[in-house]
Amino acid sequence: MKDHSPIDAKLLLKEAEASEHGEAYATLTRSSNYRIGVGVRISSSDTPSFFIEIIIYLCLGSVRADLSLLQKSLSCLKRLQARKYSISYQNDNCIICEKTLSIQNLYREYETANLLVKRCFE
Repeated sequence: MKDHSPIDAKLLLKEAEASEHGEAYATLTRSSNYRIGVGVRISSSDTPSFFIEIIIYLCLGSVRADLSLLQKSLSCLKRLQARKYSISYQNDNCIICEKTLSIQNLYREYETANLLVKRCFE
């Protein structure tokens, strides 16, 4: 990982080890349309699993559907799916996209995903 990485994987791992559920998470980027974070889960075999999570908000508090926002969201979701993110719907009007990565690829994928999502919502 690069020295200027906003991801402190060692700290995340330490927090996950201390956590009751064996997981730690840090939000790195947030906007009104999405949130991007990284995390780590420790399995029952004590193996850490690092991941990137991108939450896409489908509704921004209005009762009216914003078709422009939905179109941007769909474009973004298709691009993330092409990058092998798992995609699942949540009950609170958002979609969770997640990808498991090695610690070595975490920062590079964060940079790529951050740029991709940012461009989708410009």
